[in-house]
Amino acid sequence: MKKFNIFKLASLSAVIVMSSCGTEVTEPCTVNAPADYSFSVNNSSTVSYSGQTARLQMADELGSALSDPATTEAALNGMFNHQAGGMDFTGSDLNASSKQIRNKTANYSTTSNQAEIHEHFEEWFKDYADNVAPAIAAGTTAASGTAGMAGNRELSAKGFEYDQFVAKTLIGGLCLDQVVNGYLSPIKIGDAVDNVARDPNEDQNSTAMEHHWDEGFGYVYGVDSDISTPEIDTDGLLGKYLNKYEDHRATVYNAFKLGRQAIVDNCSEVRDAQAQIIKETLSKVVALRAESYLREAAAADALSPDYFHALSEAYGFILSLQFTHTADGTPYFGHEAVHTMIVSLEAGNGFWDRTPAELITMADNINAVTGL
Repeated sequence: MKKFNIFKLASLSAVIVMSSCGTEVTEPCTVNAPADYSFSVNNSSTVSYSGQTARLQMADELGSALSDPATTEAALNGMFNHQAGGMDFTGSDLNASSKQIRNKTANYSTTSNQAEIHEHFEEWFKDYADNVAPAIAAGTTAASGTAGMAGNRELSAKGFEYDQFVAKTLIGGLCLDQVVNGYLSPIKIGDAVDNVARDPNEDQNSTAMEHHWDEGFGYVYGVDSDISTPEIDTDGLLGKYLNKYEDHRATVYNAFKLGRQAIVDNCSEVRDAQAQIIKETLSKVVALRAESYLREAAAADALSPDYFHALSEAYGFILSLQFTHTADGTPYFGHEAVHTMIVSLEAGNGFWDRTPAELITMADNINAVTGL
């Protein structure tokens, strides 16, 4: 097969030329993307990602609960481990939902790595409920070794802002992992996946392959109120940060459209090329934010609310680096490399002890590895 630069296939149409046995044989595989992410059969939409929307909404409520001093550990774990019918959320639809955050977080990691990520969440929930929430309720001022308030930031004894830890880790551990290592992987959209049968009572009349692609789309755009343009107008974890990079958001949106149409047209070459574009571009966003927040924390006034906030965001994005997907299919940083960075950030009295030089060195290392 003739080789192509996959980013050239991100245009509104693509043509694949194939060769066999030394003889050029042109087999057109032309795909023209629709104007927006709309697909239908017999005037019925085939697009569905309600499960992804539900998990993004659950994550939003979980984040809000981590800034409420009335929150209990049981309530936080209930949101993370939700079971259908559990009264864990404010809305009846989410309470009735069978969807859950925990079982989709770090889902494509090794069993031990996934367990470690889940333990992080459990530790954060416990420390917030047992120590941070009571300190906030008592009006305690945060200090090294003492949980409390720093300006408008709710900090643990080590200076950790847990709502930021949770949100930013879910950007990689939930959203990115599900997209790049799950729904846009060969196991979900490869040629062996059914792209013929349609069930009008399931997944809005889509094929299995179409639905898997839509589910990947949903982890980026699942709470966006208008998916007719690349702009994302609602805070939806990964989508919020993709929206900060105009070029990247256009690249990802156009690739999702073209790849979905390629599935409709049974053009696997274009489908796979667009999947790779999405994986690499979303991974760049996570790496860029990890580096950016480290530099922002280093530049902030020492031990200021802005410093703790930026470093808490950086922490979550650093944890998310292990879920990235580069051109050769590996993450920018594997689990052990990420673990080393996290341990260094937590050392001693945590964020109270970090220096600008340490943070800049870590940011420089991320930049050197990613080349962004």
